[in-house]
Amino acid sequence: MKSVILFFFLLFPLSLFSQQRVWIDSDIMIGKFKKDVDDGLALILMLRDSNLQIEGISFVHGVDYADKVTSKLLNWYAPNLNIPTFKGSDDSAGFGKETDAVKAIISALEKGPMAILALGPMTNVGTVLKLRPDLHKNITAISYCAGRKPGILFSPGSGKVKFSDYNFDLDPKSSATLLETEIPVLLSGYDCSDSLFLNREDFIHLKKSKNKGDRWLFRQLKSWENLWSLFLGSKRGFIPFDCSTVGALLYADEFTIETEIPAFIKVDTNDTKYTVSTPTKQFFYVDQDGDGKPVSYCNFTKQKFKKRLLRALNHPEYR
Repeated sequence: MKSVILFFFLLFPLSLFSQQRVWIDSDIMIGKFKKDVDDGLALILMLRDSNLQIEGISFVHGVDYADKVTSKLLNWYAPNLNIPTFKGSDDSAGFGKETDAVKAIISALEKGPMAILALGPMTNVGTVLKLRPDLHKNITAISYCAGRKPGILFSPGSGKVKFSDYNFDLDPKSSATLLETEIPVLLSGYDCSDSLFLNREDFIHLKKSKNKGDRWLFRQLKSWENLWSLFLGSKRGFIPFDCSTVGALLYADEFTIETEIPAFIKVDTNDTKYTVSTPTKQFFYVDQDGDGKPVSYCNFTKQKFKKRLLRALNHPEYR
């Protein structure tokens, strides 16, 4: 039944309805040297959507900086929305502990149905699922930036460097709680995002914006693009992963999504030592021939979504 509900949302994106309640759980690091810009762009995208009611933003992994930079972004891009923010767990040791973030998510769910955008490790959200199984019925869907099909390598740019399934690798135990529930789950990680690139032409207009936030944003995107070019050999720019995680749930017709595909966790040969250094590690797999919880799986971002993202960034061609 739950998978049918998620299929309904994929056919009829949340943005078609009035003021949908959503919660953002994020490890936002934009502005920090050598840290990605994805969560920041995803937040701006959601702030531009008047159909969303963002109930709150919680932080996981690097929560002090996340709180600081999010306050800055909210002051620039949504000064009148009064969106509350909450610090959660800094690492996987916090799984099962009742932090301010966990309390806030629980409180929001007690008020009624809500979707969760899980853009970082699952520590906060997994704790909510563990502590309050009675509230599972109020989670309309969880879109999680994680998961892969067997054999898929996370190797963008030149393909010489392989990424890890970062969010999952940092806390596999909390991710496992997803598979123990009937909550509709949409896995929308690397495979979903690697068809979406942003380059200098997509954000150069921000450089001369009258908005201080836009000018700051330009500097962060420029630095991130330079890192991708230098270290990954990318000639196309960079992938804003978490933007697709958000978009796949909210604007499903702008993505290619498989439904009713089994998800499971399996130990396999480690394909990168980026987050886990052991010869083997756990993988979050989806496979039609596997045995596990049926989930939805995003594997492609259409050009239509990139136009939406550029419109959120006030690109002159898409205003």
